[in-house]
Formats: sequence, structure tokens, C-alpha cells
Amino acid sequence: MELTTITYYKVSGVASKLAVVRYTAYNPDGLPEAICEDSYQDTPEDFCRLEADIETALNGGIDTSIMSAYEADFSPVILRYLAI
Repeated sequence: MELTTITYYKVSGVASKLAVVRYTAYNPDGLPEAICEDSYQDTPEDFCRLEADIETALNGGIDTSIMSAYEADFSPVILRYLAI
């Protein structure tokens, strides 16, 4: 597994959403190859999608930057990766 970075920002600007996440993939030279941003609504379905997407990205070597109005401990998956 490649080394990946997860960052978490508690912000007030996304109060109507569960989270906004920016995913960054790098090429073999270490330069950004693809950047994608996804918004997750504050629903049970998007909560499950957020946790699955975060885990898939980090296990695939894709960096994640998460912005949410919630504390990081709202998600066991996010909290586990932040603790590593």
C-alpha cells in the first residue's frame, strides 16, 4: 500500500452538508495527476458513501482532505485513519 495523507478540517461553511472531500491522486513522479471534489449530504445514505469512499481512496493511495461542520469523531472510519 502506498503512503497516503488524510487531513480533516472542522469548518462552519459546510453546515448544510455532511462533508466536502477533495481527493488527490499522484503520478509516479509525485506530481498531482487528478483532483476530484465531492459533496456529501447529511443523510444516512451519504454517510455510508462517505465512509466507503474515504476507505477506498486511502487504500488506493489517494490523499483525502475532508471539510465538515462536525467533529472528526462523527465517523469511526475517518477517526481510525486520523489515529494511524
